[in-house]
Amino acid sequence: MKNKAQKFTYTNPVSFTSWGGHFDSLSELKFAISIWEEYHFMRSPVPIYYHPGTLQPVNSIRTFHRRYTPDFLIRHKVTGEALLIEIKPRAFRLQHELAVRTQVAENYIRVHQYDWKFRVVFDDEIILTEQQLQDFEECLDLKEKLSFHIWASQYNEKINRGRPDLLAAYPTHQQMEFLMLGRIITLHNWHK
Repeated sequence: MKNKAQKFTYTNPVSFTSWGGHFDSLSELKFAISIWEEYHFMRSPVPIYYHPGTLQPVNSIRTFHRRYTPDFLIRHKVTGEALLIEIKPRAFRLQHELAVRTQVAENYIRVHQYDWKFRVVFDDEIILTEQQLQDFEECLDLKEKLSFHIWASQYNEKINRGRPDLLAAYPTHQQMEFLMLGRIITLHNWHK
């Protein structure tokens, strides 16, 4: 007899709005803090519309098509490596839906010939340094959007004086090109 994976159900996730985006869970916020020093990132960067039978991306949307939006697009500040990221609880690993999302994302990347790789990051894989953990806890104490925005700007200034934070405000066209296509942007053009 085959063991069938139990359906995973989420329990009241805590959401957090910041950086021009919305984190659906504290795991997503924790992930953002864990990569902030080394990567530029965009939250919910690409809605992927696909045919549910073929799992192939579609150019025009019909009523029977589905949508999947990965959690992050990240690009390493030095190497330029880009990853399309889905954050999930470890208990989700055997769910059929995760296999579908993986295939949809990989098909999308292949069809559009992006230099990205798709990766699922489970919540127990997100490891924070002692300082990042303190920053995460400090961040959780903030209730007002303005307070968080100030904290985010200060945090970015502390860890990366060389380049402004991508999501301190909504990204410019040039910043989007860097994340989406890996085109290098000079510091002079970063603010434009």
